[in-house]
Amino acid sequence: MDTPLANGAGNGNGVHAEPETPLDRFDHMCFHAPTCKLVSKSYARMLYNDYKLNPENPVFAEVPAEIKDMDLEKSYSDKTVEKTFMALSKKRFAARVQPSIQVPTMCGNMYCGSVYGSLCALLSNVSSQDLQGKRVGIFSYGSGLASSFFSFRVKGSTEEMHKQIDLQNRLDSRRVVAPEVYDEMCNLRERAHLKKDYSPAGNPDTLFPGTYYLTKVDDLFRREYAIKQ
Repeated sequence: MDTPLANGAGNGNGVHAEPETPLDRFDHMCFHAPTCKLVSKSYARMLYNDYKLNPENPVFAEVPAEIKDMDLEKSYSDKTVEKTFMALSKKRFAARVQPSIQVPTMCGNMYCGSVYGSLCALLSNVSSQDLQGKRVGIFSYGSGLASSFFSFRVKGSTEEMHKQIDLQNRLDSRRVVAPEVYDEMCNLRERAHLKKDYSPAGNPDTLFPGTYYLTKVDDLFRREYAIKQ
């Protein structure tokens, strides 16, 4: 979180004319979500960055004095920093981030799709009317090697997106399988790794209509897909 924030990735204004802290420029946040606990820690880290910019802000009146001059490297693993800012950001998190973690909570880590699953959850859990004019921050990263931080302001109705996402029905329609079946699914993926001239096994009948799925990898690793009807 520190680098994109330091580089000005958070520029822009939320609905608040005079935000208490720079964090308030975002009315909502969506994160890449390996675990939801990490999401709450990331949001708290954003507030810590605001503290470093202006430790005299009244919002931070109860922050322990020893944190003010703490070395940056030490702050990464310091439990006092973590607990202090997770507590300070708790109410903001509930209002601004909690609506976006339904998919990560119910589905776990989806890797590159994770942050967009969070965006789908936000669009599904906050009404179009309440989203109008709001600024949404998006933070995603790839294995710690690269990251992207951007934001957008909602203009226009999101009702059609809410309808097409149909999130709750999709979650309710998930298929329950025994752990052994899930293990075999994972083993199948492992056996298929780096294979060419290969047609995947599996039954596409279990997929939602409209889902793109892999049908073939040729001898040059070119991939062919079909759409579930």
